[in-house]
Amino acid sequence: MPKSTIAGHPLHPMLIVAPAALIPFGFILDAMHRATDNDDYANAAFYSLTGGLIGGLAAGVAGAMDYLEIENETEVKQTANVHAMLNGGALAVTAANLALRRNGYKHTGGSLALSAIAAIGVVVSGWFGGRMVYEHGMRVKGVSPVEHAPEAKMLPGDERVVQALHDVERYAPSSGPMLH
Repeated sequence: MPKSTIAGHPLHPMLIVAPAALIPFGFILDAMHRATDNDDYANAAFYSLTGGLIGGLAAGVAGAMDYLEIENETEVKQTANVHAMLNGGALAVTAANLALRRNGYKHTGGSLALSAIAAIGVVVSGWFGGRMVYEHGMRVKGVSPVEHAPEAKMLPGDERVVQALHDVERYAPSSGPMLH
């Protein structure tokens, strides 16, 4: 199976942003609902967790494509296993949490605890994901353990997307944002 890419860059790191933000934010919103009894927080938590679950499933597909290219019996595969198990667990807990709320957005049973468990799982898993990138060089050009695996076929118009991104980059300051 090929690695997942879009516009020449690894897809998985782009997709993890939604679940990495929305699942912990769902816990914060649930805690605010518990503290204030304001139903708006429970409603927002429901949608935050739903977005995190959907985003997590998309990130998981892209991550699985990369995962299958990692050589067995390596330290990076061990780290990837922990990363995948934590993410799978966090998504399962989030799905269970949402199922508990199927008749309304408010907490039922242990939904606040489930939000906390999922948030912790996502944060810890993010550490393992960072370990794969920053310590093992996973998908880092020139040092990646899957550097030579074939790329997934480009989507129609992908070259235009790459060109548009390069055009935008041309207008960005090379020294970073300018603060005046």
